[in-house]
Amino acid sequence: MRSFTAEHAYGADIPFSPGLNIIQAPNTSGKSTCLQAIIYALGLERSLGPQLTIPLPYAMRERIHAVESDPYEVVLQSFVELEIENSRGEIVVLHRDVVGAKDSRLIQVTFGASLSQDAPRSRQRDFYVLDGGSAVQEDGFHRYFAGFLGWELPIVARYDGTECPLYLETIFPMLFVEQKRGWSTIQGPFPTFFRIQDVARRVMEFLLNLDVAQFRRQRSELRNTIAELNHRWTNERNKLAEAAARIGRVRGLPQQPSAEFAQDSQIDLQLYQEGEWVPLSTLITEIETLVSELEAAQLQTVDAVAPQLEARVATLRSQIDTESAILEAVRSEYAAETQDSQAMGARVRSLEVDLRRNQDAQKLQRLGSELGKASSEHVCPTCHQGVSNELLPTVEAVGMGIEENIAFVKSQLELYRSAQGASGERIQEIAGRFRGVERNLQDKQKELRSLRQELVRPGTSPSRAAIENLVRQQNFLAQLSGVDDLAISLLDELKAIAIEWAKTKDALARLPPRQSHE
Repeated sequence: MRSFTAEHAYGADIPFSPGLNIIQAPNTSGKSTCLQAIIYALGLERSLGPQLTIPLPYAMRERIHAVESDPYEVVLQSFVELEIENSRGEIVVLHRDVVGAKDSRLIQVTFGASLSQDAPRSRQRDFYVLDGGSAVQEDGFHRYFAGFLGWELPIVARYDGTECPLYLETIFPMLFVEQKRGWSTIQGPFPTFFRIQDVARRVMEFLLNLDVAQFRRQRSELRNTIAELNHRWTNERNKLAEAAARIGRVRGLPQQPSAEFAQDSQIDLQLYQEGEWVPLSTLITEIETLVSELEAAQLQTVDAVAPQLEARVATLRSQIDTESAILEAVRSEYAAETQDSQAMGARVRSLEVDLRRNQDAQKLQRLGSELGKASSEHVCPTCHQGVSNELLPTVEAVGMGIEENIAFVKSQLELYRSAQGASGERIQEIAGRFRGVERNLQDKQKELRSLRQELVRPGTSPSRAAIENLVRQQNFLAQLSGVDDLAISLLDELKAIAIEWAKTKDALARLPPRQSHE
């Protein structure tokens, strides 16, 4: 340590030996100053508290004298230098100004034993401390210092949900004992202003090299990966469900990724066609066959096909009437199911409110509240006088207690939530049937208009009904093929997500069981 005035140079040199070092001297001799100087040279003053003031006495900051009888001299320049050696035999000297031209946040590192051996200071580098990034950025001193020590600082959780390294300031209170506190406890106070969760336990796990810290980190990373995969699954699943909803419905697609889906990723896209659910692949094959037959058929005149056209018109009229009636019935069914679902949703919300109130009442009762209990015993909760219940009917049944109420409401919630989920699936199924019936009705209406126009054309003209039917079937086939191609692409992505999810879940299951103190 050096402190310079206009007339004198003051200082102290403290040698160290490998292992435990004990500094012993009479009171007010500067033992705490020596320790604080080491902490200051390492940029670790925040291990003593959140204040950024220099943790050194006025002899290093403001004024100094050799003996008490001498007048004080103003400190014009002062600094601390510390020589350290790591397990690899590398030696560096740290220089940090206290008073001087350079900012106190700058630490100059000289490579080599220039302090103990008076070697030339040829290779040097500057680092910064007490500023954002000093623990993670390349020019941050604490990142360099952790590497010099051979430490790989673990990433720990903060109370706000973010993560940060286990800062060196939180570790060093375990590495020195200061006299003022050492009489009561060896361990220094851990800095809590970094907002690190359970900082004392994290430091002990790191210093003792406990596997629990590594397992906790791995467990956290694996859970984050699972959450991300679930999010990706939901996005891709929604895309597939929306594509299927344009033509019908999808079956066999789980809400969440599973190991079963990773091994056997089979889904079933279905369309409501002619009163029944038909697999998409089957319908595509049938339409492809129909298109091939229509393309190979010979064109005929209107007179030649008139009887068939008239018969088809009569059939279409009957089918359109039937499809219209079915469409109205499905529409009414959809409206009724939607109303039931909304009623169940309202009931679920009401039960949730009821559950919260019962739980609050239970909490108040556990804390010793007498209000609810007094009123139930016909005692006024305010004046504590008896309350007559003559206006109430006399019944022998006893009401349920709070615990029974909570259990009952929870069972009701589970029941109604399950019913609401089933209702949602029924609504989707009804919507798929509605789209299928509506599509069939529109196709038949278009075909009927086309046949009516065909019947009023000249008899010797070639029939266009077959051509128009071919175009309709080709367009329908193109729509189905587009959905099928998209489904195959999304299915491949979902399978990849499920495989990665299963591997991550397996890795999480292989970790040791979580300890209660974690």
